[in-house]
Amino acid sequence: MFPYLKRYRTKILLGTLFIICGTSVGILSPKVVQRAIDYLSGDFKVGRLLFYAALIVLISLLNGYFRFMMRQTIIVGSRLIENDFRNDIFSHLQKMSTNFYYTMSTGDIMSRMTNDLNAVRSVIGPGIMYSINTIVTFIFVIWMMVSINLYLTFIALVPIPLMAFAVYYFGRKIKQKYTEIQAQYARISTKAQENISGIRIIKTYVQETAEIENFNLLNKEYIQKNMAYVRVYAAFHPIIMFIIGLGVILVLWIAGVQIVEGTLSLGEFVAFSLYLNMLVWPSIALGWVAGIFQQGAASMIRINTILSTPPEITDVNARKTLTDLEGNITISNLSFSYSKEAPPVLKDINLTINAGEIIAVVGKTGSGKTTFLNILCRVFDPPPDSVKIDNVALNEIPLRLLRESIGYIPQETFLFSDTIKENIRFGKNNASDLEIQQAAELAQVHETIEEFPDSYETLLGERGINLSGGQKQRLSLARALIKNPKILLLDDALSAVDTITEKTILENLRQVMDNKTCIWVSHRISAIQHADKIIVLGEGQIIEEGTHEELLEYNGLYRELYEKQQLEEALALTE
Repeated sequence: MFPYLKRYRTKILLGTLFIICGTSVGILSPKVVQRAIDYLSGDFKVGRLLFYAALIVLISLLNGYFRFMMRQTIIVGSRLIENDFRNDIFSHLQKMSTNFYYTMSTGDIMSRMTNDLNAVRSVIGPGIMYSINTIVTFIFVIWMMVSINLYLTFIALVPIPLMAFAVYYFGRKIKQKYTEIQAQYARISTKAQENISGIRIIKTYVQETAEIENFNLLNKEYIQKNMAYVRVYAAFHPIIMFIIGLGVILVLWIAGVQIVEGTLSLGEFVAFSLYLNMLVWPSIALGWVAGIFQQGAASMIRINTILSTPPEITDVNARKTLTDLEGNITISNLSFSYSKEAPPVLKDINLTINAGEIIAVVGKTGSGKTTFLNILCRVFDPPPDSVKIDNVALNEIPLRLLRESIGYIPQETFLFSDTIKENIRFGKNNASDLEIQQAAELAQVHETIEEFPDSYETLLGERGINLSGGQKQRLSLARALIKNPKILLLDDALSAVDTITEKTILENLRQVMDNKTCIWVSHRISAIQHADKIIVLGEGQIIEEGTHEELLEYNGLYRELYEKQQLEEALALTE
């Protein structure tokens, strides 16, 4: 956290100054009380006593002001650091590859960005503030106590080693218990997130009761872990107070003897007792701050799990001078697997796609069609020089340029909880209302949108829950088309659209994608039969390649799929 503290060092230093000023003023109060009590032992005047009283009030006011300013600087600074830190974590998450999100659940990430981040913020704010305040108070107060009576000061500090041991012992326990709590909280967050997202499946399979019971079990375990933590934390403070009490008892005993012997005045005893009392809160704060630091340390380890994971897809080798792409794609001996242990998903793919061509990709489930498109977007990195666009290796093209040049509609459509207009505009932030409407018309969804009560201002539920599958796909297509991309990738993007609407969309695409590259993955032969070239994937390899007519003559898998679909359509018409 040092870079963030350095960024707001002015506030931290000012806060430290206010702590020093507040403590410097605060330690004068017992001295004034000492003078007033000793003054009472002889002839006294009411006016002088009123002066001492006014002085104590003034000291209290000044001390209160400095403490207020202490919070206005250090606590405000901690909130600003929290803001910057949260933004940096979010920015880092945006750079992470898809593989990262396969291994870490959304609920766990959310837990680290909220609960854990708040624990770290507490270290930077109250943790630092009370640490500085405790150190400064101890230094100033002990100095004043020594000026009154060195021997009594030594007696008062006898329990300090015991306190240090208690802080060390309980601190380790607190850190361990808090780590377990945060891990369990992450499990609860994940369960809640998955249930809310999958509520329709839960209701369809009548699993509401089972899910409630599972969630209840997670909550019970969370309570148990919290209770284990509370037991440790609850024992910590009484032990600290007991150690402080030992010091007070020793001081009262020794001071009483000295007063009787006449070596200590009553005023000095009261002042010393007040100073000793001023050490009670810092001593309590010491234990509290130790707990905060242990919680923060446990949470920082969890956050660092995210921050220490480098992005797999980077711009390290990118040509910064490259500013435009035409859309010529060359694939040479492309083989790809998701890990070293996993079998290859794509094997020895060789393909040349000229700018402006429409290429169709068909194949059975699991043949590698989606992986092929993901590699072109650099969702996954292919082997070096196996994929080139405009004769430039894929990893040498700046990521921003590559993805701005590609319009990608994945198999699983994702819509944001926003208006229809903003979901389409997501493809082009500065798009006008006219451009949004034109994109919707090309995707054959404009008339459907107009039927909604609020038209383009209609607010969608999470993931577009209030739309049909076909409507979602057409909105996703409109979002991609509004970019006016050089390369359009469609991964079975119209599977939920009826054949008549699909045919109209294809005709529109042929016009809008003139001189632009289009790669279309589809299970419908009727959708892709007019493509310039069709490739057939089987177990990760290109097993057939050619036009619709050529592939029918080849009498292979393509013809088998075509005849099967023709039969299905004929049967559907007779029903």
